[in-house]
Amino acid sequence: MTLAIEHVDLTSICPDPIIAVDEKGYVSLFNQAAERLLGYNAKQVLGVLHISAVYPNEDEAQNIMRLMLSSQMGERGRLEGYETFIMTRSAVQVPIRLSAALIGEKGARKGSVGFFHDLTQQKLLEATLKKQSITDDLSGLFNQRYFYTQVAKEMERSKRYDCELSLVCIDLDGFKQVNDRLGHLEGDQIVRSIGLLLGEGLRNSDMAFRYGGDEFMLLLPNTDTQHAVLLANRICQMFNSICRYSPDFSDESGIEVSMSLGVATTRGGGPVDYFIQRADMAMYRAKKRGGNRAEVFRQEEGEEADVQAV
Repeated sequence: MTLAIEHVDLTSICPDPIIAVDEKGYVSLFNQAAERLLGYNAKQVLGVLHISAVYPNEDEAQNIMRLMLSSQMGERGRLEGYETFIMTRSAVQVPIRLSAALIGEKGARKGSVGFFHDLTQQKLLEATLKKQSITDDLSGLFNQRYFYTQVAKEMERSKRYDCELSLVCIDLDGFKQVNDRLGHLEGDQIVRSIGLLLGEGLRNSDMAFRYGGDEFMLLLPNTDTQHAVLLANRICQMFNSICRYSPDFSDESGIEVSMSLGVATTRGGGPVDYFIQRADMAMYRAKKRGGNRAEVFRQEEGEEADVQAV
């Protein structure tokens, strides 16, 4: 298929990549914007490069053709606003929005032409805005609103697959003294240090949240009580090793800050609030026993059970 020269001139000034292919799927037009985005030289790909090489895989290329032949995303023979990825010459995936149309004469399909709008900057902006909406600014951990969303999601998953989900509730003992006597800037520094500690000390599947003030939550998928307790004790020990107001240090201010931790485990049964309340109750029991320790709430016993203090 050969496009008229006036069409080629128009495509050369278009800011979006335009790629046309013949009836066999080989590239017949490759404008300058396509060269810049994909890294190919038009002279090297015309009649040589198959359009399937531009998409992540053969299945996606076939899916795009199937959509064009249907009326699912526009009138038959057209595709409008379909989001997918294309592959650059160096095998980098680029998110794009594709609009395409079949080209034919007297009912015979001669090929197709597609307009590829680069969504890289838009996707980066969307990711940034999403991260900001679910992140606590001070600690860098996820925020309370996202916590409730994820607890409900993980409880449903645990129920569906009959696996254990653990929750660790963390509250600081003596934190008010820091704010009252040393100022909120010093208190903020402790919160930041906990954010770093929790951010680096968990598995990729685990999630850490700042629940509010000096209270934090750890959501641990596929984790039984025993392993959750081991993690709780390890977090407590790590905090004691980095916070100069912890029991492991002798600070001249006389202020002592430690962690009280409560552990609860579920298989997804019961309300979300009840699961959170059980971890909270275990944490308060640890606090009443002097802090710097972890307690676990055992559902089958209906009461908290002791865990050795760190």
